[in-house]
Amino acid sequence: MSSSRGLVLAALWLGIGAQLAGATSITGLVPLTDLGAGTYAGFPGGLYPGGVNTPPPAHLAAALAAAAQIVPRDAAGAPQASGWIGMIAVGMSNTTHEFGAFERNADRDVSRNARVLLMDTGLGGQTATILANPTASYWTTMGQRVTAMGLSPAQVQVAWLKEAEANPPNNFPLHAQALRDTLVRVVQNLHDKFPNLRIVYLSSRIYGGYGVQGGLNPEPQAYESGFAVKWLIEQQISGSVALNADPNAGPVRAPWLLWGPYLWANGTSPRSDGLVWTPNDLESDHVHPSPAGEQQVARLLQQFFATDTTASPWWRAQPGVSLRWLDATDDATVALATPAANFGADTLLSAAAGAAAQNTYLRFDGSAVTDPVLHAKLSLRVFSGGGGGVRLVNSTSWGEGTVTWATAPALGATLASMPQASRDGTWGSQVTSAWNADADHALSFALTTPVVGPMNYHSHEGNDPPRLVLVVSVPVTAVTPGATSGMTLAASPNPAFAAANVAFTLPARERVSLAVYAIDGRRVRVLADGLLEAGAQALRWDGRDDAGRPVTPGVYLMRLATPSGTSVARVAMLR
Repeated sequence: MSSSRGLVLAALWLGIGAQLAGATSITGLVPLTDLGAGTYAGFPGGLYPGGVNTPPPAHLAAALAAAAQIVPRDAAGAPQASGWIGMIAVGMSNTTHEFGAFERNADRDVSRNARVLLMDTGLGGQTATILANPTASYWTTMGQRVTAMGLSPAQVQVAWLKEAEANPPNNFPLHAQALRDTLVRVVQNLHDKFPNLRIVYLSSRIYGGYGVQGGLNPEPQAYESGFAVKWLIEQQISGSVALNADPNAGPVRAPWLLWGPYLWANGTSPRSDGLVWTPNDLESDHVHPSPAGEQQVARLLQQFFATDTTASPWWRAQPGVSLRWLDATDDATVALATPAANFGADTLLSAAAGAAAQNTYLRFDGSAVTDPVLHAKLSLRVFSGGGGGVRLVNSTSWGEGTVTWATAPALGATLASMPQASRDGTWGSQVTSAWNADADHALSFALTTPVVGPMNYHSHEGNDPPRLVLVVSVPVTAVTPGATSGMTLAASPNPAFAAANVAFTLPARERVSLAVYAIDGRRVRVLADGLLEAGAQALRWDGRDDAGRPVTPGVYLMRLATPSGTSVARVAMLR
């Protein structure tokens, strides 16, 4: 490092260090997405090379080709229309907290592809260094969770990776460079363990300025971890052999790497899109997101996958399948130590073995579900120490307000043995066979544990109920939510280079409004506004806004609106 850069960094760190404890924002830290062509300690901003927030055209084209290969697959990994797309979360405690909230929300999102099975496989305390070891117990636990969902490693095709190191030193750029190098080994492990993993979306830390230097997630190190992700992706873009994802360029060592949502904002100082992190968004340790912070990241994840051009081919709803969900009608813990006591009103559910044995009973009423069920996932939000067994309970003649250890129905067959899960994450098990074997779809399950010590989950009294997430078969002719029967809209080529052909079909002679919007909702260009005849129509967007200026590269939304409905399509405009 040159002496001049050393002086700049020293001055920067002194200025930051004076503001750390309880800082609502920190001078000198600009979100990478807003830094653009500017620099931090001599290093350029932007998520991708050149200070921009979109991938270079060649990298985006390769990622889109990979996205097209993310299709339902059978257990052997062969494409199969009736197969599944496994999506996992990879990382530490913050990862599982945030993905846990996202998974619970996305499992009620009928606008997404129901054949994408979400699995929160993050785990508390698992730093990047731990995940860099291919024999770490983390990978064993992850494999067990994939199996419990009824999937094989060959069906896992998408991952969200958010990793860091505990107590990173305040020595930028060294700690960020070290994290980058460790992440190389992590993504290589992901490639080796999941042969059809096509894309890994990465995020860096949230704001850490409410803590103090020397803590688990301090500033400026939390901010600087974004450079580790940026540099990792840039290495792949520049042709690193260690991160090669192109079989035509040599041995494949990694999936394609892309930024997912960028999560950092400078405390209460809004970034350009308005994102802030207030003290209420973090727990009292100033490291982990509070429920409000979890939902903030969950929204960013949901928005990203709903709008990103590389996610569109596999994330958006597909014909023939849809999601249904059932929250538990009754949930209660029963305890050996107090065999006559009822705990049905408790906000937590517990399972434990040994002298203090406890079991949790769950009951669901699926009588209103008439569509064939292709996959059923029992999903719970973990409070602490999730894991253990799922047992079938043959009787449903019990109620949460009266059931006790002495009166609880007998435990039936073991459906799954669930590995460890972390606080505030999700815990999920496939129970498809139990659903399909039950004629009236009134089902009861019990949660047990093979180890001494309680495993705790949220109950429906705690506003995060146990849930059955059902993938159901629906008629292919059913209209996708948000679309109108007989109306189509598409752009080609996609991605487009400088211009795109826009094709759409109208079911009747109608007044039409067709406009292009930026992802942030700004109207960019009106392509049509008037009366058009029924049938096929074709227009051309020249990649310019209403003022005739070329638009910046990125993803845009085309919205076709008529009196009878609307249709929306995405197009990536490159240059």
